[in-house]
Parts: sequence; C-alpha cells; structure tokens
Amino acid sequence: MSIMSWIGLGGELAKPIQAASELYTTDKARIVAETGLETAQQQRGLKQLDNNRIMALASNMFQSGWQPLIGWTAGFCVALYYIPQLVVVNLEWSLQVLESHEITPFPIDPTDILNLVYLLFGFGTYHLVKKKLLG
Repeated sequence: MSIMSWIGLGGELAKPIQAASELYTTDKARIVAETGLETAQQQRGLKQLDNNRIMALASNMFQSGWQPLIGWTAGFCVALYYIPQLVVVNLEWSLQVLESHEITPFPIDPTDILNLVYLLFGFGTYHLVKKKLLG
C-alpha cells in the first residue's frame, strides 16, 4: 500500500497511465507510430547535416558559423600548450647536455609528444576529408 492510496490519489493517478497504455490497440499501430517517430527524428538530423554542409561551403572562413570558432580556439589552446613546452624543454635539455658533456634522455614523456602527433594527424585527416567531400 502506497502513500498515494492512503490519501486517496492512487486510483486517480493511475488513470492517465492506463489511458496511455490503451492508446495503441494493436502491435501494428504501435510499430507504425514508433516508425513515424524515428523518421521524424532522422529528418531532423538530416536537416542539420544539410545545414552544416551549406555553412561549410561559405567563402569566408568566419562566415560558416560556430565550427571554425571551435577549431580556431582549440588550435590556439593547443599551440599555447605545446609550443612553449617544447621550446623551454629543448632549451633546458640542450644547455644541460652542453654543460655536462653527456647526452641524457629527452625529459618530455613520449606519450605527450605522441599526443601532439596524433592531434596534428587528426587535424590533417579532417582537412583532407573535408576538401575531398566538399571540394
């Protein structure tokens, strides 16, 4: 026994649920309704893809909307992270090698450099695919 039935609302709250379950009388009607809903959702996605394609074809790089803004911002942040890091680490490592006359392992974690390579490869691949598809 629930709290709703104690205060007398249990039966009243169940009526809309029963009405919704009786809305589809057959499995065929339910399948047709679900298919219509999926079609409507797919059409919305296709319209967004078409809109993205039109925006990407704009002549000015900054006219095509939010995608270049995200790309330029991400590229700027990556440059702010990697360029000073690589310059400072190379300078410090070179000075240490010159002073000690002994070559030591490079102080940057190899996975960090690999992340940069993967990032640049990803940007290059995206650029090639974009030129090939929209080109």
